Amino acid sequence: ALYVLRSALGDEAIAPRGDGEVGLSGDVVWCDAAAFEAELDAGRPGDALALYRGDLLEGFFVTGAPEFERWVERERGRLRERASQGAWALAEERAAAGDTVEAGRWARRAADLVPADETMARLLMTFLTKLGDRAAAIRAYEAFVSRLAEEYDLEPSRETHALAEAIRHDEPRPPSPRPARPSAPTAGVAPRRHGRTRALAGVLSGAALVGAIGVGIVMHRHSEVSAPPQAPRILVLPFQNLGAAEDVYFTDGITDEITARLATVKGLSVVGGQAAQRYRGSRKTPRQMAEETHADYVLEGTVSWQRARRGPGRVRVRPQLINAHDETQVWAAVMDHDVNMTELFALLSGVTQRVVDELHLALEPRQQRDLTVLPTTNLDAYDYYLRGRTFAHGTWSTKSNLAAIQMFERAVERDSEFALAYARLAFSHTEAFWLNDLSFAHLDTAKTAVERALKLDPDLAEAHVALGHYYEACCGDYERALRHLEMGHAIRPGDAMTVMLIGNVHKRRGEWDEAIRFYERAADLDPRWDPPLLNLATVQLWLHRYDQAEQTSRRALSLEPREAFAYTILASVPLLRDGDIATARRVVLEAAVSDAYEGMRLPFYIELWDRHYRTALARAGGREPAGWFWEDWLVNDHVRRAVTLRLLGDSGTARVQFDSARTQLELQLPRAVRRQVHNSIESALAIAYAGLGRRAQAIELAARVVASDPRGADALDGPSVLENLALAYLLAGERRAALDLIQRVLSMPACFSPQLLRLDPLWDPLRGDPRFERLARGSS
Repeated sequence: ALYVLRSALGDEAIAPRGDGEVGLSGDVVWCDAAAFEAELDAGRPGDALALYRGDLLEGFFVTGAPEFERWVERERGRLRERASQGAWALAEERAAAGDTVEAGRWARRAADLVPADETMARLLMTFLTKLGDRAAAIRAYEAFVSRLAEEYDLEPSRETHALAEAIRHDEPRPPSPRPARPSAPTAGVAPRRHGRTRALAGVLSGAALVGAIGVGIVMHRHSEVSAPPQAPRILVLPFQNLGAAEDVYFTDGITDEITARLATVKGLSVVGGQAAQRYRGSRKTPRQMAEETHADYVLEGTVSWQRARRGPGRVRVRPQLINAHDETQVWAAVMDHDVNMTELFALLSGVTQRVVDELHLALEPRQQRDLTVLPTTNLDAYDYYLRGRTFAHGTWSTKSNLAAIQMFERAVERDSEFALAYARLAFSHTEAFWLNDLSFAHLDTAKTAVERALKLDPDLAEAHVALGHYYEACCGDYERALRHLEMGHAIRPGDAMTVMLIGNVHKRRGEWDEAIRFYERAADLDPRWDPPLLNLATVQLWLHRYDQAEQTSRRALSLEPREAFAYTILASVPLLRDGDIATARRVVLEAAVSDAYEGMRLPFYIELWDRHYRTALARAGGREPAGWFWEDWLVNDHVRRAVTLRLLGDSGTARVQFDSARTQLELQLPRAVRRQVHNSIESALAIAYAGLGRRAQAIELAARVVASDPRGADALDGPSVLENLALAYLLAGERRAALDLIQRVLSMPACFSPQLLRLDPLWDPLRGDPRFERLARGSS
């Protein structure tokens, strides 16, 4: 192949690319496909479409190169989509200029390039209607209906049908989503050069052969360097929704259910969840995605729910299993099913079983049972369950969690024996309690729901995980939590969430090495999901492994650039390691991009430690806390304001704030179920009592909490409780007791250090004391 290319194009046309791969030099060979994209990138869609004469390499085949055929198919689809976007740009341009005839022509060209795209069909109908040609819009609809029926034996979605009816009756409709415009030129794209030009067919034939050979070389080298691990690893990508826009939740639910089933298969490592979600709409090849997630296989597919005028209609699923190392298709199918629970469950079980068979794995009896037992026979209940999962897997916030609760409640209302929905409902109520809403309603409902789930199905993995999470997050009962989480893990060994929750229990128990092991395992199972990394960085920070904490938090930010918790860890490193306020401040300023920035407590402390007290007062308070481990120092915003006002010399207003803190904390105390939360509230209450001059009450309360061993109750938050109590003792005039606790906290894993001790003005009354100065220097 190389000899043919050199003979046809000359030696200068061959460009080495390293690692045994070669390509064609853009300085010598001109390619219409590359020129087409360059014109689009330069914002010249008219010139680009003049170059687009049809599908890439149409009618061209290379025998024995399936990976090349797959690449060609992907490129054809991608270039066709870009051509459609360019045509839309021209349509809008001509419409803005008042040229309705040309605008309509380009709009129809855009839709014709992607004839099976129902969103595009709706867009064309809306566009033609806005041009004043309702008849053309209806003709476009009828042509699309005819094409769906003839080629796919399907009907359009209710949304498309309703749009057509509205156009017929001249009713106003909300605008359809706009297609993405052609992207702007990107840095580093070389301009087109006219060197030696050859007949395009001949050049592309040679290029195809080089591509096939090059891929073969890369595959061979890869297999020599890193053979697949003993247990195959599969990346389950989000299936693409080809139905109505409102059916995305259904498609995502299908993906989640398949992923969950595969996660129960022993001997199979599954990458799904957030790691897979980050590839939604990605142009990366299966090989590229697999390399990033260390996967051997990729499962992808499409889902189209074609709703009928009467009844729920039919669903068509096209799954495809790909060998990621050579991008060959291992298995593919078209599955058409009625939308009812029996058929849907058969579909999910069929995909799971076929993947297991193709990977030469075996299902255990429990797994075989799971593939044959329906979770519910009520389609409405299952529909609400899928909607709830979509909310639960979205942004981690109070709002999305409450929406998930609402959906799961509707699911169990429609089927009181739907164990899986009860388990998810329990987990979401636990999350609501954990998200600083210490409501007994959430606590009681979580326990009732999970007990119901386990009564219905004692071996349900999700129920054991939900109960384990309840015991850890709501009760601080780590022994029971670990027992149930390990039971869930035994049933679903590939679930990253369960593995991370086990790590959380070990972290709370101060079993740091075990916590690290489970967090690293969770990150390996779901390598593009940031929570395991955030937990791992927290443990590293507590262990004073500052360089590791910095590195891990940066990894988390590379996955989720708006994660406030990662910024909090990253800013804490220079403070704890170096006492470096300037660097911490720069990180906090970068964190302003975070959705949860207003909930970060660290900006308050940075101003306090930099002795900018009035600025600190302005930073006290905020929305939902986003940097939780700084939330435990001083605990309450009224306490934060009070101690800052004391530093300003405003003792009268400080007393008002201390009293407000006392009132609030005394009301919260009966709601504190977890011993750790109870200790935390009491430690802040001791500060408030001392600030109000109630010395005896402050000392008595502080002594009682110290005796209860706060670190034994929670190794993560216990040190902050002791630090609060040290401040309470200091405000009450008990300097020796304060120093005893400071020394104790410095001797244990904690978010505390001598460098921070030197910064904090709250310890100013101790400065000059020889013992304090030794502690501030890092000497015992």
